[in-house]
Amino acid sequence: MNDIQQPRRSKLLVLTSRFPYPVVGGDRLRLYRICVELAKDHELTLLSLCDNKADLSAPVPEDGVFARVERFHLPTWRSWLASLAAIPSRTPLQVAYYRLGRFTARARELAASHDGVLAHLIRTGAAVADLPGPRFLELTDAISLNYERAKSASSRHRLDPRTIAYRLETGRLRPFEQRIVERFDRSFLVSDVDLDHLFGPGDPRRDRVLVVGNGVDTDALAYDFAPDGTDIAFIGNLASLQNFDAALHFASDVLPLVRRARPGTRFRVVGRIAPDEAQRLAALDGVDVTGEVDSVADAVRGAGVAVAPLRIGAGVQNKVLEYFALGLPCVSTPLALEGFGAEDGRELLVAESAQAQAEAVLRLLDDRALAERLAKAARDYVEHHHSWAQILAPLRSAVADAVSSASSR
Repeated sequence: MNDIQQPRRSKLLVLTSRFPYPVVGGDRLRLYRICVELAKDHELTLLSLCDNKADLSAPVPEDGVFARVERFHLPTWRSWLASLAAIPSRTPLQVAYYRLGRFTARARELAASHDGVLAHLIRTGAAVADLPGPRFLELTDAISLNYERAKSASSRHRLDPRTIAYRLETGRLRPFEQRIVERFDRSFLVSDVDLDHLFGPGDPRRDRVLVVGNGVDTDALAYDFAPDGTDIAFIGNLASLQNFDAALHFASDVLPLVRRARPGTRFRVVGRIAPDEAQRLAALDGVDVTGEVDSVADAVRGAGVAVAPLRIGAGVQNKVLEYFALGLPCVSTPLALEGFGAEDGRELLVAESAQAQAEAVLRLLDDRALAERLAKAARDYVEHHHSWAQILAPLRSAVADAVSSASSR
């Protein structure tokens, strides 16, 4: 009996500016989940930059996502020099920061033996934008929108070097993002807010962009509402100015109002954070800084309320989805709810001013029946609307269709 020859699986090259393991943080999580879905149809090769030498030899989990992994070290000193050299030009500094000749050369070499390329963010997209064959760009957010909003933080963080970068990048990023979309078969954004920022109604470039939201792993994040919870939780990568500003704002302006009514309430801050910024937060009354943890669920277990007090930023906030999955009643600013179908009073409470946020938090801490009703509705919402497989299905189909069409020509 003759063996039946299996059809060759298409090969997809994935380029990323950061090694995606461990899967911690919103950018790594989204990329990883995208690759999990794409690996169902294609054999994936990962080509990754690593700013940390330890990532060069870090073990790759046996999760079946990547058939092959190659890594290049990008020294921080080289990135800073490249960024400084780009200041007189119109090139976005973050594109210059992640530019490495050896990485680009290898990406172009590997692309020739693959059926398609997925570039993660504009940082790597520039390396393959002019190549033939199916090319896809995972933009995630309109970074220009994020940075334009971040300029408003300049007065609050005027000595923070990140605000200087935001000012320099404004005016460069949006035109660059608009142009690079034209050079890819399909690009992906996380929300309609980001799409509308880049392209107005009737702009033909809108048709090249697919809006694909964020998901949450409800199996890994079990529902665990705490009827007697009294603490307030915040999850986020505090290396980002947007998250640090949110946590500092809540700790400085909102928490004292809450503790005036409930002196025993404490604010748990969970996520990667620089030592000096951790010290700054921990010095405030009632604040406990946990830092980066192996299990977010363990770190926030027993909290009564979770908050998303963002004042700057863009894109769908993974922290809100995680709160919903974990059964943490949530108080969010309107900005942190962009890109969601959740509603104020149904799955969460929405408040903007410090006084309004404090009142909403106290309402949920005092009325645990209301808190549980919102938590159950929020869990139901993510189960029905934000499973990763469901929400990434359009992206998976778009890539498979383009690769298949190219292969049949």
